[in-house]
Order: sequence, then C-alpha cells, then structure tokens
Amino acid sequence: MKKRVLSTVVLAFLVSAFTLTSCSSDDNSKPGGNDDDEIIDDGERNKEDLIGTKYILGASASKTNLLLEVDDLKQGSISVRGNGQVALGKNIYMFKDLRAYVFEYRKGDPSGMQSWMLNKDLRLQQNTLVDLPNREEFITPFGRFMISTTGGIELENGKKGQAFNFINGVTGGIEFTSFVNVENIAEAGEYANFAGLEDIGNDRFVMAIEPFKITANSEDDNTSAFRDRVWLAIFKLDMSQAPENRVVLENVVKDDRMSFAVARYRSSRVSTIGKGENGDIYVFSPSAMISKDKGAFSTKPSAVLKFDKNTLKFDSSYYHNLEAKSGGHKVYKVYAVGKDQFILNMFANTDQSWNMAPANKLALFNAKTGDFKWIEGLDAPEAIAEIGTPYVEGNDVFVPITASAKSYVYLLNRTTATFTKGLEIKDLGDGTVGNVVKINAYK
Repeated sequence: MKKRVLSTVVLAFLVSAFTLTSCSSDDNSKPGGNDDDEIIDDGERNKEDLIGTKYILGASASKTNLLLEVDDLKQGSISVRGNGQVALGKNIYMFKDLRAYVFEYRKGDPSGMQSWMLNKDLRLQQNTLVDLPNREEFITPFGRFMISTTGGIELENGKKGQAFNFINGVTGGIEFTSFVNVENIAEAGEYANFAGLEDIGNDRFVMAIEPFKITANSEDDNTSAFRDRVWLAIFKLDMSQAPENRVVLENVVKDDRMSFAVARYRSSRVSTIGKGENGDIYVFSPSAMISKDKGAFSTKPSAVLKFDKNTLKFDSSYYHNLEAKSGGHKVYKVYAVGKDQFILNMFANTDQSWNMAPANKLALFNAKTGDFKWIEGLDAPEAIAEIGTPYVEGNDVFVPITASAKSYVYLLNRTTATFTKGLEIKDLGDGTVGNVVKINAYK
C-alpha cells in the first residue's frame, strides 16, 4: 500500500461511500500519523496472505444477470439454473485481483454500479452498490482507481464534454468526477467522442477519438469532414488540481494513414485499441460503413498503427493493412491477449460493416510480426450470439462464446490459432454468457 494525503472533500466522499459498503475481510487500511493523513488502500496484497481463488463467470438467463463461481474452465459444465448471485450486469471488470465490478445500463440515465469480493470462505460477496453520477461507457483500472467515463455531457459553459468518474478500486466509493471539453480539440469545427482507455504510465492514459462536426442543431448532418484520419487523445491525471479539473488533455496525436479507431454497436461505441507486450498501444481502424445505405465512411482500408508510449507519437514505420490480410473483411472488435497477440472480431461479410452488420468471424493477429490467421474450431458466425471478452492466465486464453446450439468457454491454442471446448454453460435459454475473471481472497 502507498501513503497519500487526502483532502477534507475526498475524505467526505469516502465516509459516504463506506456507509454504502459492507465490511471487507481483506481491508488492510491503516490510519496515518496524524489527523490530516490517511493511508489509502491501493489494492496491493502480499502473496503469502492469499487464502484462495475462484473464477467468476458472468451470464444472463431469463433477463436476470448472474455471477457464477467456477473452479475449472477447461472441463465440465455448469448450469445457470439455481446457481449464481444476482448482479447488475454480466460483463465483469477487475480491479487488480481483488474486486469484480459490474454495471447496469439504464439508457440515458445514470448507471448502477456494483462491486464484488471473495470472502474468507471463498464465496462471492457484494462489496458496494451505488449509482454513478452519470452513465458508463468505458471502465478500466488505473492505479488505485477504476475509471468510468462517458461522453454526451453538457458542461457549465454549454460546451460538449466528457466525464471521468474516479472510483476507489477497493471500497467502490466514487472519490471525484472530472470533466474535459471535447469541442475543437482534434480539428476545428469538430467535437470528439471517445472509445477505449489504455494506461500508458506516468499518470497518463490514451483514448481513441470518433470525430463529429459541430452543428447548429441535432437534426443537421454531423458527419465529420475528416474521414481519412485517426486520432489518439493523451490525458494526464493531475491530483494537484481541483477535482473537476484533474483530468487534463495534454495532446491529440493524429495520422493520415487510416481512419478513426472506434467501432459501433447500434449507438454504443466499441473499443478498437489495445496494449502490446511492452506497453505500446496498437490502434485498429474498422473503416466501417456509415450505415447500410450510405456506404463507406473512409477511402482508407481497415488497418492498424502503433502508438509509441515513450515518444507519445504514432510509429511512422509501423502499418498493417488488415483488410488485405483478411481477404476484404474489416475489424469490429479488438482484444489484447498478451504476447503481442490480438483476437480480432471481424465483420463476417466483406460487403457489410455498418453498426448492426453480422460479425463474429475471429482471427488471431500478431502485432509484432504481422502474422494473421483465421481461428478454427468455432461454429459459423451466424450461429454465434455473443463473444465475451477473453480472460488471459499465463499462456492460456479463455474465451466464453454463446452459440445457438451449445455455449462454452473455449481455450485458444496460440500457435495453431484453434479453439478447443472447455467448460460448458447450460440452461441459458435466450440468455448469453458475459466474460470470465479470476478473483482472490486474502487474510
């Protein structure tokens, strides 16, 4: 744990948060040397204090979200019938190995947030249940925080903005919310929506920009005038600032070798950026169609660039045309799975790439070598209802996949790019599998 001085305001937030939080069996916080200091639990634990671990599988069944405790992902089966804890969501986001977070989407309303822990009896237990100040679009761990962020915010000056909620990763309490103006930051006369969030160290993170034209009213066409360009926004967390100003936009970097690096599912933005083995960020452009009727957004193909975390610029020597490598398919979703490998969820058809077009055709891409392989061992894309975020443990990559026949957690062979069936998930009905994580309990 690391010692940090808290302001009176932040302490007030934490006291409020603890009133909503059940007691943690692994709370290692200790008071500071005087009334003004407090040691904040940053979630780091000693290995010798480990009690045990569990895999947690998120799933939905009969419109109910469940979290199921699992011991083995490589074999056996589990039924959602009569099992699991009812939760706000089925997609799980981990804070280190200590807390599991889920969120409830409420259309335009603020999201519900729930954190879970593994108690000393190695059973899943609710840790926190709160409402966020706004909706949640992207969530990721960042230091001792979980950052939940969303666009579509109107700032006090009437400008469009992005909100960043900083959540205490251990307690689940919302410590503060910061806001950033998104107008005229990438190009004059345009505003930015963001997708993906990757930590690049030194209190900085990057997000990909989806550009839109600033219009007089919402009925005007806001399609960007910059269709053949990609942007990354570089943010810094500055704790010396007032809470609402702690997220600082330091720079926006751009490149004209491909289009923007954000995908869409209906109206939701989808991340297409991910971290490589040395911390560099690989930035994938879907180069998708505007809509089923309006055709391509960009003249550039679906491709990938590399952002250097040290120079904070795009690497001018790095480029791969994924559309050419795949025989005409475009990228829809991207998952970093370690060892500079990425699972790419590609649009299933070469002539269809709008926000509701069929996808679920999987490929394994080595960002270091440029090697591209279609993954074998799955049902046809049209038989797949949902592909969950992969879970990586050492050399193993587990991918939960909901199919029309049977649903499994699949194990990826990195060398041959093939899937083998592992744990079967039964009795889903019209439900789907979310993702898998591993959570630990400590003394």
